[in-house]
Amino acid sequence: MKIVKLSILTIVCIFSTMTSARDYDNITCGISPPKPLTSSYGPFDYTNPNHQASLPIVIGAHFTRGVRRLERGHDVSGNLRYTLITIPNYHPALYAASLYAQQKKLKGAYTAECYFKRAIYFQPKDATSRMLFAMHYQATDRPKQALHQYHGALRISPKAAELNYNYGLFLFDQGQFKRAQQAADIAYKKGYPLQGLKNKLKSHKASLQTAQQ
Repeated sequence: MKIVKLSILTIVCIFSTMTSARDYDNITCGISPPKPLTSSYGPFDYTNPNHQASLPIVIGAHFTRGVRRLERGHDVSGNLRYTLITIPNYHPALYAASLYAQQKKLKGAYTAECYFKRAIYFQPKDATSRMLFAMHYQATDRPKQALHQYHGALRISPKAAELNYNYGLFLFDQGQFKRAQQAADIAYKKGYPLQGLKNKLKSHKASLQTAQQ
């Protein structure tokens, strides 16, 4: 009798096919408090060092370059779905899901909002997932929800450079220039490299000076 041995990658792909046949509840987002999230493989925490060895198996098979770039012919929705069920708080895939949803192309899966809710439920102390959720709300013109998520992220990591940078951009867009400057000061003191927020604040200050002349 011949015994067939399956590689872990093959098993992951089989489970992926099984997963794609499920119906996704975008009301509860598959969350049943206080029960933990479950998946056929994992789920793994992107921020947990002890889980890092298991991530490449999923990422290599499902979050490929084509999926990351949201290219046609790569079953982007299906691969994002499996990646985020297996690694609920995988930040690059959450960001990609947000972009794909904004293009109205995220289908046959959870909504982007559900993916973010699942990520936060899975790892409540992950400030980056909350920041990305805030950015998603910001990009889809829901400032109240964005502010709520930014505040949640800042409670966890109040001095994080990237978080304060993006929060500063949000505040600037909301016309809260003094608070945007405060967030910028924190971000740049921490060495954040992008100059977009600084340039926006500099341009605003210059326009005020011109108006006062």
